[in-house]
Amino acid sequence: MNSAEFLDQFSRVTSRLTQWFPRGGAKFLDGLLYPLLGNDFTVDFFDRHNRENLESIGNFQRILVVSDIHIGDAVLLQTAVSALRDFFPKAEIDYLVKKSMENLLQGNPDISELWPAFTGGQFPNEKDILTVQALAPDYDAVFNLCPFLAAPHFPEPKKAFHFTSRAPFIIRNERNPSMPGHLAYQAHKFIYDMLSPHFAIQRARPFEGPQIFLAHRAVAEAHQFFRQKAPKGLGPVVFLNPDTASPYTRIPFGEQAKLLKRLVEMPFNGDLGGICRVLLGEGHTDKGIGERLWFSLPLWLRDRVTLVPASMELDTYSALIDWSDVFISGDTGPLHIAAARKHDRSKNTFLRNRTSVFSVFGGTPPRFSGYDSELPGFLESSQDAESRSYQSISRCRNITCLHKMARECDASGCFQELDLDKIFSDIRYSLTKAELLQAGV
Repeated sequence: MNSAEFLDQFSRVTSRLTQWFPRGGAKFLDGLLYPLLGNDFTVDFFDRHNRENLESIGNFQRILVVSDIHIGDAVLLQTAVSALRDFFPKAEIDYLVKKSMENLLQGNPDISELWPAFTGGQFPNEKDILTVQALAPDYDAVFNLCPFLAAPHFPEPKKAFHFTSRAPFIIRNERNPSMPGHLAYQAHKFIYDMLSPHFAIQRARPFEGPQIFLAHRAVAEAHQFFRQKAPKGLGPVVFLNPDTASPYTRIPFGEQAKLLKRLVEMPFNGDLGGICRVLLGEGHTDKGIGERLWFSLPLWLRDRVTLVPASMELDTYSALIDWSDVFISGDTGPLHIAAARKHDRSKNTFLRNRTSVFSVFGGTPPRFSGYDSELPGFLESSQDAESRSYQSISRCRNITCLHKMARECDASGCFQELDLDKIFSDIRYSLTKAELLQAGV
């Protein structure tokens, strides 16, 4: 049994435990696993192992960074490439990602060559593994950020450094947050903590969050869609992404329907005037969820909402987010695209980068992948706007919920009580503040 199979089997067992005993099972797993995985001995063990392998490598002229296969993680984990570039400004640093990410990451100046080669779904498939095995021997070192690829997948295991070795540190930090637990920040710090005792920093700069780089074609298509399809009139624009890759992170339909109705009924009478206009994603995993939400509205409110087709190219969708004043989503790839700093590769178009990002969490811990401008231990988004994270009450939430793709328990337990009043109030305040700033008040 390989590590991925073990994790899947372990998730099945723990899912049944928390399904049968929600409160007790969750307390048992947290009480067992946090001390077991996040103690000083485990942290030091993996640090020592990485240092020993590091000392065996003669040079770092050619480096391969292997991203996680998921879209959102590929956006987040670019920060590891940026960190490596700070130490090795003249090295060839290549980034291996999923094919669909090419039009979002091409143009990152820290990446020497982008390899858009992964084709798997939730997990790497056999072709993905063969790709890694074919590429890895050509590099002096490989930094593996994919938790589903382990040492046996690499022809020369001592040249591979795995981000999973950072997991004990992150888990320990979750219990006593002294720094952001966000994966983008931790991937960057993983490189710095490993390399700084051995190599001088050649390019000193502060931590920069995730970025995406858009072709002018995508920016123009988003502009055309917004001008032709978005609800007419004045007033702020809210983009609601109703879908997520996992049911354990998807805001329940009924809660989303209530929030959508409150948004489109919200009047705005400032200098801009008008009503709140809504862009609503159609959905990919839960196909048609956007259309069902649209039909849940009274007939006279539907013209305030524009459905964003699921067929829209990912880079155009990303550029369209830039037109919104607020983006709302569960824990999924588009959330991280919304939070990322956006650039037009042609440098011919000004992108706003003023979208407030509101992330709503169910089963997954928000500090690992959420954004918040005020809460301690959180990472802010890379937008010139505030960000907020919210977590629903859940009796069964525990550390094993991190592996959300392999859970088998009832997803309704993740969102047992969500404070919609708080979320709506904060959205309204954010929109009002953005309106006053735009009006120069």
